[in-house]
Amino acid sequence: MRRIATRNAVVSFAFLFHSPFRTYTSFNPSPLLLNTRYYERRYCVGDRKAVKGITTASKKFKKFNDVLSDKDLSHLVWWKERLQECRKPSTLQLIERLMYTNLLGLDPSLRNGSLKDGNLNLEMLQFKSKFPREVLLCRVGDFYEAIGIDACILVEYAGLNPFGGLRSDSVPKAGCPVVNLRQTLDDLTRNGFSVCIVEEVQGPTPARSRKGRFISGHAHPGSPYVYGLVGVDHDLEFPEPMPVVGISRSARGYCMISIFETMKAYSLDDCLTEEALVTKLRTCRCHHLFLHVSLRHNASGTCRWGEFGEGGLLWGECNGK
Repeated sequence: MRRIATRNAVVSFAFLFHSPFRTYTSFNPSPLLLNTRYYERRYCVGDRKAVKGITTASKKFKKFNDVLSDKDLSHLVWWKERLQECRKPSTLQLIERLMYTNLLGLDPSLRNGSLKDGNLNLEMLQFKSKFPREVLLCRVGDFYEAIGIDACILVEYAGLNPFGGLRSDSVPKAGCPVVNLRQTLDDLTRNGFSVCIVEEVQGPTPARSRKGRFISGHAHPGSPYVYGLVGVDHDLEFPEPMPVVGISRSARGYCMISIFETMKAYSLDDCLTEEALVTKLRTCRCHHLFLHVSLRHNASGTCRWGEFGEGGLLWGECNGK
């Protein structure tokens, strides 16, 4: 009887190990799942065209999977969150043409979406990979152009119209004339975006060769971009640099540190009372506000910030930001 019971147990475990009903879950984000069109297409398997579409999507995923790193995927998720805040109908139509298999969001199957060697799109993608969370504006003749995700941001926040209208067979593309660069940068930085500006080398170019391009500067909220704008007739405005602020709490009081990224400097205010810290937060603008975990603990021993009045004033100020 003992042998029979042992054998039955072994058979049962073997059945479980080879059960076809087991499921596997991947915890790594997939660029294929970021693409809404591919995700929706998985449900349309009733005909041959749908099956063919899934096969095509899989091939494209395999092609770009080796190029995208985990960092690139996190940047794409970050941009998709920004795009979800867009509301203009024209922007929403452009977003439908994006493919989240590269940092520009270009669909190579659409018109002007090629990423082949020697193509301007590939050159812009290389610049984008250096500063993946900045809107890329590339000088092309008398215009500064943006493609893919960056073009959607321009249409939504800078009030620009897409190049070529809203034709569905072309990748999103937008831009501004050189003379309007200042206004475009102001619109983007005012809405919290940083911008990477790529200039092209001026002068004659040999036949069958592309103009050289280089990153000439960056525009951040609170930090103006002045390359090429110095010759403008009206005076340049230099607003106060906007810092990244972090606050914490210790036995000596509150601490506030302000980091000025563009100036490579920082300032530290220590031993502050709650009222003094709130006053400082109200009188200065910050690019980002970081709260240390030490702010949650109060004298009552709870972890609910501001529950018994202590820290409530600061909590209300930070919650509003």
